[in-house]
Amino acid sequence: MEKNRKWHTFEDLTAKCYKTPDNNSDAVSECWYSAFDTLLEIIEEEREKYSGCYEELAEIDQNTENKYNVQGWVDDYFRKLNAHKDYDRVYRDGLRLLDAFQWQKQSPVQIRMRVVNAMERLGMHEAANRYSEEWVVQEPDDMNALFAALIFGKREKGQGE
Repeated sequence: MEKNRKWHTFEDLTAKCYKTPDNNSDAVSECWYSAFDTLLEIIEEEREKYSGCYEELAEIDQNTENKYNVQGWVDDYFRKLNAHKDYDRVYRDGLRLLDAFQWQKQSPVQIRMRVVNAMERLGMHEAANRYSEEWVVQEPDDMNALFAALIFGKREKGQGE
C-alpha cells in the first residue's frame, strides 16, 4: 500500500496540537479540528484506492505500525473538545467517526457516550432520547446503552433541565 502524503500533514498537525498552549484556545481548536478533518480525508482517500481499507479504527494503527497513535490521538481530541466545552464539535465529529468505521471488532461505546452527552449539553433532549433508545435496540446487551437510555431517556417536564 502506497503511503498517502496527507499522513505527513496529519503528523505535523498533531505535533502542533500537543505543542500549542491551552491558553490560546482558538489556535488549539483550529489545530485539532484540522488534524481530525485530515484524518478523515486520509481514510476516505485510502478507501477509494483500496477497497476494504481501514474498516476499523484499530486497523489504522496496525497498518501504520502505530506511527501516528491514531486511537490515542482521537481519544485526546475528544477530551480536548470536552475540556473546551465544544459540545457541538463533540456531537458532529463523534457522529462522523461512528459513521467512518464498521465497529465490528472494536466497541464505539466511548464515542457513543460522548455523542449522547453532547446532545444533552446542547439541549437536544429529544434527539438524545431517540439516540439512546436506538442504541439499546442495536445493542440490547450493552450496559452502557442501557445506562444512556436511563440517564438520557424521556424525562418528566422540568426534571434535569
